[in-house]
Amino acid sequence: MLNGKIEFDQNFVLDSRDASALPINTVRDALVKQFGSALRVTFEDFALLAFSVSGGSLEQTARQINAMLEGSFTLGDGRQIHESDSTVYYIYPEVMLSLTQAKDDTSASPLSYFDNLIGWDSLKELCREIALVAPQIHKHNTQISFQHLNYLFSVNDGAGLTTALNTFADFITALNLFPFCKDNPVLEIRLGLKTEDGFQSPFDTVTFLSKIENRNRLVCFDISALTEHSRHGDLKGFLRQILPLESDYLFAFRVPYIEPTALSAIEDCISDVLYLRTLAMPPYTNEQLRAGAVLALRDYSFVLDDDAWDIFFSRIAEEKSDGRFYGMQSVRKIVCEILWLKHRMDAQNSPAGEDAGAPAKSPEPDSLTHISKATLLPLSPSYTEHSRSGFDELSEMIGMEKIADRIREIVSQVRYAMSDKKIDRPTLHMRFTGAPGTGKTTVARILGKIFAENGILRNGYFFEYMSRDLCGEYVGQTAPKTAAICRDAYGSVLFIDEAYALYGGDSGNDYGREALTTLVSEMENHRDDMVVIMAGYKDDMDKLMAGNAGLRSRMPYQIDFPGYTKKQLTDIFLLMVRRHFDYTEALETAVAEFFESLDQAYMDSPDFSNARFVRNLYERTWSKAAIRSQMSGSEKITITPEDFSAATAEAEFREKLMTRHTLGFV
Repeated sequence: MLNGKIEFDQNFVLDSRDASALPINTVRDALVKQFGSALRVTFEDFALLAFSVSGGSLEQTARQINAMLEGSFTLGDGRQIHESDSTVYYIYPEVMLSLTQAKDDTSASPLSYFDNLIGWDSLKELCREIALVAPQIHKHNTQISFQHLNYLFSVNDGAGLTTALNTFADFITALNLFPFCKDNPVLEIRLGLKTEDGFQSPFDTVTFLSKIENRNRLVCFDISALTEHSRHGDLKGFLRQILPLESDYLFAFRVPYIEPTALSAIEDCISDVLYLRTLAMPPYTNEQLRAGAVLALRDYSFVLDDDAWDIFFSRIAEEKSDGRFYGMQSVRKIVCEILWLKHRMDAQNSPAGEDAGAPAKSPEPDSLTHISKATLLPLSPSYTEHSRSGFDELSEMIGMEKIADRIREIVSQVRYAMSDKKIDRPTLHMRFTGAPGTGKTTVARILGKIFAENGILRNGYFFEYMSRDLCGEYVGQTAPKTAAICRDAYGSVLFIDEAYALYGGDSGNDYGREALTTLVSEMENHRDDMVVIMAGYKDDMDKLMAGNAGLRSRMPYQIDFPGYTKKQLTDIFLLMVRRHFDYTEALETAVAEFFESLDQAYMDSPDFSNARFVRNLYERTWSKAAIRSQMSGSEKITITPEDFSAATAEAEFREKLMTRHTLGFV
């Protein structure tokens, strides 16, 4: 068995985006044509294809694939490298091919296909059962008992469904239970009642499957759009239409990871028509994400130092904070960034004259190159070294004196309770109330650090979500989604902005209420190992507390964030400037006069964003200064009152000045 990887330069891929097919698709199709059933694709994304080829020598196969690459693309000067007797590289500026002779592949069992598939315990259990039953099927010639078995996958985006389906198809092929076609044995179809946005209608799907000449495929239908009970009739109608095709295809169905009651309803609907097995894939745990990163790094003979994982998980928290996380796909993206940082650090530290392009010597079997914490510091913008304590950071924030005192009081109370077993540890969940831009998010982030430094939280990571991120798109999806978000935040801070939107009053926001119910349960069950902070305007937060009887008692701490004064806004602006730039003394006067001239009615309105307004003005000001310096040929930026005036003259800032009334008659 030969294991190979073809990796394209990302800029080359971007330059090819207008072509009829992406380079990776051209390569995959060419490999399938050349090697047929001897080829197995193990991983594919927009720039990388990992595969294995059975039969053929290392040298001959490498030459064949290289000839295919040279025939398919216009490539720059390349070179062949023999890293060892078992590995060959072909390296071009646009693409790299590596091919390695696998060891001891003759003794591998079909179940070994799943060795590097993280999670998917229910699928692995099913495959162990299939491997056990397969000899009986062949003995009695009852392949029909397997061929008419269908599968319902409950799995979220980014959990590796495509990889799992292809691995499952390879496993079935190894057991000789189904004669898969050589080209694209797995099809994935997003089913819906509309054809927009990537959906395919049931009628079109049946027509499409009926017209395929080379069938014998595993077809997975994403039926997420049909999970509501009112759509079950449409789903059953579709199932009856594909029933005559069971002899030609293996069928699978996919829904998001949903609560058992909702999943059971979908299962009952499908099993009324088809023989079905259900497989649930819970969201990845942090331990599984770490295992995925370890395997990906080991593929290139790298390993993270133990103290560097804090930065990795800080980056994971950043990836999850927008409500869109793609599991192992996101992990692979982070691993690519880690490798780039490592290479950049090594290049910067290389002695002058060293041949940076020379291939590294083949590592010993158990030799791994370590990546240090210092190398990874740029990986996570929100990660900060503990050179300053959380309280030091808080004390540097303008206008936070009373809030800092309140947090010190809370920390002292909790630490005393932790030292005295007779006293119950207080619940730490909090409400942050105030207008936008008053520092709620920043203080919440620092609070996680303070609690970790004082032994109150295990990790102190910061997870930030909007309230809508807790809600699912389909029936039964909200509770598992909210629970997974909470699970990520165990030992850390979970910050929910605009939390009041979870309670819709009489508007019928059922998903929001379901998320709130799940959240309350998690807050109670993990009251000592997670801090939930809900943020929003005071009036809205009061309505939220009144709308859920158990919420107020579970969030005993309320911290109010008042709007900044004109003097504080001036100080914040000048602090931002001092951190990065030189400036003339006259700038201080110009800044003070501008903020003093702000319309107080506007500052008191919900439209005013406080420190965010200041940051926007600061960024516009130094942008003006940078352009001026560049045009004058100066490399150094010094901010002047003229730069500030040019920024404030723009409409979004000028119209906020205090209205100046002129004399006259009304």
